[in-house]
Amino acid sequence: MHVTLPHGVQLRYDDAGSGQPVVLLHAFPLSAALWRAQLSTLGDRMRMIAPDLRGFGGSPATPLPQSLDDYATDVLALLDILNIERAVLAGLSMGGYIAFALLLRAPERISGLLLADTRATADSEETRAARAVNARIALEEGSAALAGRMLPNLVAPGASEALRAELLSIAAANPPEGIAAALHAMAARPDSTPLLAEIRVPTTVVVGAEDALTPPAEAQVMHNAIADSRFVVIPHAGHLSAIERPAEFNLALVELVMRVEAASRT
Repeated sequence: MHVTLPHGVQLRYDDAGSGQPVVLLHAFPLSAALWRAQLSTLGDRMRMIAPDLRGFGGSPATPLPQSLDDYATDVLALLDILNIERAVLAGLSMGGYIAFALLLRAPERISGLLLADTRATADSEETRAARAVNARIALEEGSAALAGRMLPNLVAPGASEALRAELLSIAAANPPEGIAAALHAMAARPDSTPLLAEIRVPTTVVVGAEDALTPPAEAQVMHNAIADSRFVVIPHAGHLSAIERPAEFNLALVELVMRVEAASRT
């Protein structure tokens, strides 16, 4: 589906299933295609809204986002159009960063959180420099070149060649301008660590056991800081746990939705 938001941004999004609304926020440098296993199997358990974030998939890169708050603005506007007052947020990697931006801006719109393969801390200077280099590669050499460079760190060493090819195809289809803008936005994001102690909705922290970018030890720190949160380590998964090990990821998401529904009845 496609929609033009009140502030002029065009978004493509999937809207599948019925029940508890769950917004699926995809990782960099992918699109809502990351969520294919969730969208195709969980429709009888929840309503899933999976946008292609601005500049990814079928969502044009213009106007270019300047910060993660711009993506958050898009998500809130989409929820308004769909008449969804509150939703569970499931954010993976960059999607987790956007979840933090939404938590800061509109906590009343969030009924639950799944933070997957992400971190609350801001980028180090070294990581910011690496993002700037990657932005130049995307603009000068194209999205496929950057995707090929990043892929080894995105999946577990044992990931199949078919999955690797699928991820490369998804990433290569994104416009270089959208990729570069997202890299700059992520580099400029603030430290969200102070928000962790303020989270009062059911929350699950998920991480791939073989995630090289946001390792389990870092996810454990987030879990420890969020009161009453659940912690799920998915074996044999790297940074993209939702598509690498969908059955295990889906179990964590369904369990969270059940807790959100139980909380709403009390």
